[in-house]
Amino acid sequence: GSHRPGNGLHHLPLEADSGVIVRIPYTAPAVHFPFEAVRMKFRFLLWMMGLMMGKASRTNPAFQQQLGDKDLAFQLQTLDGKVARHFIVKDQRITSRSGVHPAPAFAIAFKDAAYGFATMQAKNKQLAFMTGIQDKSIQLKGNPALVMWFQGLMKYLKPRKAKPKA
Repeated sequence: GSHRPGNGLHHLPLEADSGVIVRIPYTAPAVHFPFEAVRMKFRFLLWMMGLMMGKASRTNPAFQQQLGDKDLAFQLQTLDGKVARHFIVKDQRITSRSGVHPAPAFAIAFKDAAYGFATMQAKNKQLAFMTGIQDKSIQLKGNPALVMWFQGLMKYLKPRKAKPKA
């Protein structure tokens, strides 16, 4: 048949050593995806994000400067709380843990895992966030200024481009 193994898998744009980024277009999980699989993908994406932010907080001076003297926790989750991960910012380091935090400075809740996954993978994340916030697909709790600050952090998580900055 024409079926190739691994066809249905969606890969995160991880940075390979060769500088090649494998990007398979994300298709919305309509019918063929059980919810648990989508939740796992979103959970994995948040875990990866924690890893990348943790690494940036140790190795990237510009990122450390963004963290400044902040001492707080923030959380990304689905509205139903079935997927939740919180990130702890302290001493210019970021660590992340699975599950909910008792008192995050702010939380970003996506209407469901599929929506969260699509938003976090969007080429223009800022636009995706704004749209989601306007149509209530994304709900924010806590300090809106910190949400803006978080969006600023996301800029540092783009895979590095080979070409030098102008």
